[in-house]
Amino acid sequence: MKQKLVFTLAMIACSLMTTFTWAADVREGKVERSGFDLYYRLAGQGEPLLLLSGGPGYDCDYLEPVARELSSSYRTILVELRGTGRSLPSPVNRETVNLKLYLADLEALRESLKIERWTLLGHSAGANLAMNYAIAFPNHVAALILADSGPVQSAALGAVFDNVFLRLTPEQGAAAKKTPSPQTMLPGYFYDRGKAQAMIAAYRPESFHADIGELLAADEMAPEMDLRPALQRLSLPALVLAGRQDPMDPAIQYEIHLALKGSRLVLLDRCGHFAWLEQPEAFYRAIRKFLSESGQLRGNR
Repeated sequence: MKQKLVFTLAMIACSLMTTFTWAADVREGKVERSGFDLYYRLAGQGEPLLLLSGGPGYDCDYLEPVARELSSSYRTILVELRGTGRSLPSPVNRETVNLKLYLADLEALRESLKIERWTLLGHSAGANLAMNYAIAFPNHVAALILADSGPVQSAALGAVFDNVFLRLTPEQGAAAKKTPSPQTMLPGYFYDRGKAQAMIAAYRPESFHADIGELLAADEMAPEMDLRPALQRLSLPALVLAGRQDPMDPAIQYEIHLALKGSRLVLLDRCGHFAWLEQPEAFYRAIRKFLSESGQLRGNR
């Protein structure tokens, strides 16, 4: 049952799936991996900022607006994670898609770009991936931005779905229980229902890779998973940023904040799971302030 819930969560963690016109100076590249190429996109100049998409299993396209906005001040890097976009291993199974290989892919990308340390901005399950990377490679992480993160202990996963269904009308809840899908469950991830409807209309099923989501979720949300002890051993600047009305509720975000010593917790009012869509001004202001101040902190070390 828990695996089914994880898989459903992966189906929901999507955003506007339309194709965006990104920064004029966007560049593309790829890193050779075993059996496939790992593709990435770059824009802007300055300190490197890696963006990690959620799901798990969603194409990174939905984070292009975030990468575009932040590329005015930073070198933003969007990676087409293993099994998404054009980064397609064959075959797809537990031997080719797992958390260990995802982390190795990110290290290969960092080395290819000749980056000593970078800041990671992960959304939803991408925030969980960012935390796992920081645990595995702390010396290569300058800072963490965890946007609307998923739970850091598997025991909290069921509450996410309870929260979603509490936000649905009785008719929507009945439809979601009968057929869990973005179309039926997305209203429960938003404060502004109008924005939820816009996302539903723009959703493209081909942007989600269900097999990838299920395989990676088996690692990221494994039974008895609890990242808190490992997070407590980290010492780096971190921003925990989420909407107060996110089904990944403030209690989940507060657990992360408590585990990451010295982290900053920012909760945005009238905001659900996609903060840059519902509260863009507050979302970007919090990130820019954190990045500016965390850079100063690193300089004082």
